[in-house]
Amino acid sequence: MNTTAAVFATVETDRLILQPVDERHRADLIAFLGTPEVMSVRKLGVLDAAAASAVVDDMIVHWREHGFGMYAVIERDSGAFLGECGLRFLEDGTVPEISYGLHTSGRGKGYAREASVATMGHGFGPLGLRRIVAFARGDNVISRTLLESLGFSLVWEREKGDYSVVHYEALAPAAP
Repeated sequence: MNTTAAVFATVETDRLILQPVDERHRADLIAFLGTPEVMSVRKLGVLDAAAASAVVDDMIVHWREHGFGMYAVIERDSGAFLGECGLRFLEDGTVPEISYGLHTSGRGKGYAREASVATMGHGFGPLGLRRIVAFARGDNVISRTLLESLGFSLVWEREKGDYSVVHYEALAPAAP
């Protein structure tokens, strides 16, 4: 993996600016991570301010230690904070996971797909990743549909208490 050239890289699309998470995003992310409409279908669940702030700390440290991480998703035209998308290592530090989530105001517009495509392009391109994984709740049909449309393949589905968790993976495109 080549993270040297990719450290703190902002990624831009036609409609979005993906900024590496830093202190300027803390308040927006704390509010975001505490929003039931956003977090009730995500694996972290709804977080209180202290737990959300700790997650933001982890995001900032991940960028510093690995040269990639979670982005704040900003709407280009309005400058509005829409949510987060990016890559992060799983707990074991060996496999990068894509994660994404948007405020309800940013849903249904293709923003999650646009941010995910850009994130994967950055991961498989400048970062030189060979594999990216994703996890979702089994009942999160929208997320599962997005992952499958991005080329992720289902690896397994397992029960976890009251719901199931699905594990997907995508491999880097073959070199021409």
